[in-house]
Amino acid sequence: MTDYFKKLFTDDESHNQNLNQIVINPCKMEKPFTGVEVEKAVKKLKNNKSPGSDQINAELLKSSPKLIFDNIADIYNKVAETGLYPEEIKKGILIPLQKSGKIKGKTENLRPIILLSLLRKILAIIMMDRIYEKIDNEIPLTQAAYRPGRGTTENIFTLKILAEKAATELNYKINIMLLDMSKAFDCVNRDILLQDLKKLLNEDELHIFKILIEDVILQVKYEKTLGQEFKTTKGIPQGDCLSPILFTMYLAKGMNIESNIPIKNDHTCYTKLNVNNESLVEEHLENHNYAQKINSVKSIDLQYADDIGWIGNSRKNMNEIEQNITETLKKRNLVINNSKTEKIDIRKNGDENWKNCKYLGSFLDTERDISNRKRMSMLSYNKYQDILQDKKLNLKTKIRIFESYVSSIFLYNSELWTLTKKLENEIDVFQRILLRRILKIKYPYIITNENLYKRTKIIPWTKVIKTRRLRWLGHLMRLPETTPAKQALNETRNNYTIYKRNNNQTWKKQINKDLKAIDENFSIDSHIVELKAKDREWWKLEVVDKANCDA
Repeated sequence: MTDYFKKLFTDDESHNQNLNQIVINPCKMEKPFTGVEVEKAVKKLKNNKSPGSDQINAELLKSSPKLIFDNIADIYNKVAETGLYPEEIKKGILIPLQKSGKIKGKTENLRPIILLSLLRKILAIIMMDRIYEKIDNEIPLTQAAYRPGRGTTENIFTLKILAEKAATELNYKINIMLLDMSKAFDCVNRDILLQDLKKLLNEDELHIFKILIEDVILQVKYEKTLGQEFKTTKGIPQGDCLSPILFTMYLAKGMNIESNIPIKNDHTCYTKLNVNNESLVEEHLENHNYAQKINSVKSIDLQYADDIGWIGNSRKNMNEIEQNITETLKKRNLVINNSKTEKIDIRKNGDENWKNCKYLGSFLDTERDISNRKRMSMLSYNKYQDILQDKKLNLKTKIRIFESYVSSIFLYNSELWTLTKKLENEIDVFQRILLRRILKIKYPYIITNENLYKRTKIIPWTKVIKTRRLRWLGHLMRLPETTPAKQALNETRNNYTIYKRNNNQTWKKQINKDLKAIDENFSIDSHIVELKAKDREWWKLEVVDKANCDA
């Protein structure tokens, strides 16, 4: 096992790129590290985490006197000035974990989790606080991972709302391409990364980053056995707050979207004279002078860490992007996993294979996603069944466990679901079945639904979903115009169509119904709602809290 990970984290000589080695000398910090800065970083450490090679837990350090923080700051200042560092900063323990859904027994199906020392984690937090803005400015807004106020919901919404539009409107289609990289974090070329950082950071900051990035020593631990130590020459150790931010910057530099990838915005309208045999207009409408072919979707790129994708209206354009991005990323040792590449075409009355597409943990089709969430939450319930149905445990504690380990799993991105009355009923019935199991109420004993919710002090999931949907809408309206979710929303605001709209339930109709229940003049297409949402406090008090009260 050690040989496998040693090969994974070490460059072959034949693949080493002829880069000019960056000479980075020790440099006294312009802004010396202080005990206050160390204490602030220590408070950000998470509890109940496995210790690294130093065998020190975060809880122990959090209760330490301020003298300890001052001593740690002195260590960091000496490291910067002399270039000499404690060996714990470079050492990590690699724990191999089985990847879900993969065949057991194969080393390539193991995910390397690296436990780093607290001395390194604290230094990483301090440096990230100092230079975050510099790095964040280099990352495009289309990257939603590891950024405050951003998350998976934005990217999933982008795909779902456009897929819904394409599946319900005759004159609209989209092409989706989703790419995935093989062992992306483990293949980062450290020399290229340091060259990128050299353009952004001061000499003193760059020296600290070089210490954190280069020559990390790993030791594989399986159960209670420790393997032989080995030095790594590539990849970013995934055990502190630096690795995800540095990777997204590394990826952004590699993609170089503006200069390398041909992104075309197609807003062409085809009049009746230009309609051909490939027209999306139904035959019985082609003889009328109002027949038009409209396909206005523009290319939108989606990024969430190493999961990258594009939405457009041209398969040719998608293929060009794939070819360009594959060649560009190869220069940075990043390889596209062709086996996980997905290409999907969505249009009305077309192939419905898109409903099987799973992206960032959610299916694009609501019914399939709900079924998957039921299965996952049921597995979690069964895992904690002995606790949830324990007679000695009070009800309040059991409900807290239920909310943490069952409700949270089921309601993942539920604000994006398009719900009919039938689906809403199924959701609440499923919730009540689980609650009755906790209370051990079964035939012939009965309890009304109203008394069930009153006794458990739980709100029906459908009402929780409605509240979350309105809260998400406020966040969506506040997003910058260039984010994928906002671009997708603006795309659905194009209400022009050549035929009478169908009566299918859509997320847009659903949110408009929620808004009109608050104010008759509110609509997702209205600029009034967008202006109101800019005021976060007003939106919370007048929209979200009102929905909570109704619940």
